[in-house]
Amino acid sequence: MDKAAAPPFAPVNKGQQTDSSRTSNSTIDSSQPGKSIIYLLGCLLLFSVMNVSVFNIALPDISRDLQISSSLAGWVSTGYAMVYAIGALLYGKLADIFPLKRLMTIGIIIFAFGSIIGFLSEGYIWLLAGRIVQSAGASCIPALAMMVPARYFAPDKRGAVMGSIASFIALSAGIGPIVGGFVAGELHWKYLFLLSLGTLIVLPFLRRSLPTETRRSGRIDIVGAVLLAGAVALLMLTITSFGAMTALLYGAFCIVLAGGFILRTHRSKEPFISLSLFAKGPFRYAILAIFLSSVAGFSMMLVIPLMLKASFGLGTDKIGLVLFPAAIAAALMGRIGGRWTDRFGSIPILLMAALLMIGGFVLLAGFSWVGAWVVAIALILPNIGSVFIQSSMSKLVSLLLPPAQLGAGMGVFSMTNFLSGAIGGAIATTALDWGAAFPAVLLAMACALLLQMAVVQFVLRGKAAAAAAS
Repeated sequence: MDKAAAPPFAPVNKGQQTDSSRTSNSTIDSSQPGKSIIYLLGCLLLFSVMNVSVFNIALPDISRDLQISSSLAGWVSTGYAMVYAIGALLYGKLADIFPLKRLMTIGIIIFAFGSIIGFLSEGYIWLLAGRIVQSAGASCIPALAMMVPARYFAPDKRGAVMGSIASFIALSAGIGPIVGGFVAGELHWKYLFLLSLGTLIVLPFLRRSLPTETRRSGRIDIVGAVLLAGAVALLMLTITSFGAMTALLYGAFCIVLAGGFILRTHRSKEPFISLSLFAKGPFRYAILAIFLSSVAGFSMMLVIPLMLKASFGLGTDKIGLVLFPAAIAAALMGRIGGRWTDRFGSIPILLMAALLMIGGFVLLAGFSWVGAWVVAIALILPNIGSVFIQSSMSKLVSLLLPPAQLGAGMGVFSMTNFLSGAIGGAIATTALDWGAAFPAVLLAMACALLLQMAVVQFVLRGKAAAAAAS
């Protein structure tokens, strides 16, 4: 049975502004959020995650309308992803000090403000500025959404909640291309910005559902935050420009800033991210496991559309329809996977989920040539497996982290997801550019998952059990 530590700070009843009203992780206070918070967070995730895929569909139209190159248009997505990864880490760290209600409010308002900038933009610079501001706000949603079950729900209920949240993420990824294609085709790609304003409708209900919290003592190491953010940004630039000479320059500066961050962390009394998270304990092995599975999962999202276009000549609209059944299946199974995690534990579900993904990749590698309908059916297995991994690993990580570092640790977890997606996508597309066949790339993803299973079974299982017993 998973064992949880006490929450870093607890909600307080109205009119009570002290830290003396803490509750244990196994007891739900009357002031804590009800089940409605799950659906509110799901709606926010729907807007946040879908905001990535809808613009990917519109990139050719943006390039044509603004008369810019495809590489410049690509920064509409690349810039968003870069700030998204950094923001997820920053919001996670801030959540160790500031109340979630305040952080979510600020993030959603920034998200909406960026949407207005983008919709009213005239020219490429203002469009890119709108996307970056959007991302600076939207990145609060995935980082803090996982903090809600980790902070407010008992361990025996946490898996089901995280499974529900993962279901909304899967649903957003499935309907994003369809919504993006429809809006960009029937109206104009600028109207995609207006979709994000739906978060303002959710915000007052979210504020009412989230408990009132007190500010926790502590401070943010600004210098350490800047060094780490710069290192992460340069790492993503290195990944996205892989194969070009500029990648070496980005990589060199990334190493310099990362080294500066490590030195700063050793010298600071309150470092931005404590290296003790990675120096000892099972958290580092959990991060390695989620890295390997996310490399495979995010690579799949890039490779399958390319394969459908190259093998069957499908357009964007048809590709979205092929991907849709698997996304719906994952959304429907997410909560079930979360309940299984609560019942059987995270480790067995992680192993089962990896097997589902491996089976799906093997089927895709061996039989995708039969037709697009085979791809649609085979994709169900890895999509369900990916949702299971997200919910079970989120719960496991939330239980492994020290209470005072819960936000920072969950922020690292969220950032690892985004970085591994960028790395996996870069490796997969580079392999295809070098002439690798689609089945070979799919089997390579299966090998990454086999390695993940080895980490979970032979390293993480024992470390997590030892941590729970201590």
